[in-house]
Amino acid sequence: MKVSNIINIRHVPRTGWVLRGVPPAVAETISDHIFLVTLLSLKISQDLVENGFKVDVAKTLTMSLVHDLPEAVTGDIVRYVKEEEPSYFKMIDEKSLESLGMGKYLPLYKEFEERKSLESIIVKLSDCLATIIEGRKLVALGYRDVEEIVKNMENQVEKILESLSNLELRKALEKNIIGILEK
Repeated sequence: MKVSNIINIRHVPRTGWVLRGVPPAVAETISDHIFLVTLLSLKISQDLVENGFKVDVAKTLTMSLVHDLPEAVTGDIVRYVKEEEPSYFKMIDEKSLESLGMGKYLPLYKEFEERKSLESIIVKLSDCLATIIEGRKLVALGYRDVEEIVKNMENQVEKILESLSNLELRKALEKNIIGILEK
């Protein structure tokens, strides 16, 4: 693990915020985002386990920590650019993880990208929720142009929930999301 390269994410602001007028000194960094995603993943995972769902909490937390680590190499490339050539950027992200000495986590990274396991769904929801929380904070500070990002993430959360065939799981996740966003 190349810690000296990975820790660079402590100083890299998230591009979406900066492109919408948030000064880099105010914008959340990639590491700030990963930290919040991991905390939210922990909360949601533990709540689901307490309600009888089978969740591998350690796997979820590891996936949370790894999900944006390629950005230590690539920087934070905005979503609409990545969506233009998804297979190319997927390959770049995988090579970036390997170059960071994190190749053994490639299966977890791929699982996160596929969104088929409960753990990957929890992490993706946490990823969206962390962005919503930060976006709402920025809107409250007067950075209104980030509202588009917040709306996009809220829509993504809805799509993820609607895709779940297990209604009990959907209700449990909805309850978690409401609790997280109301605080």
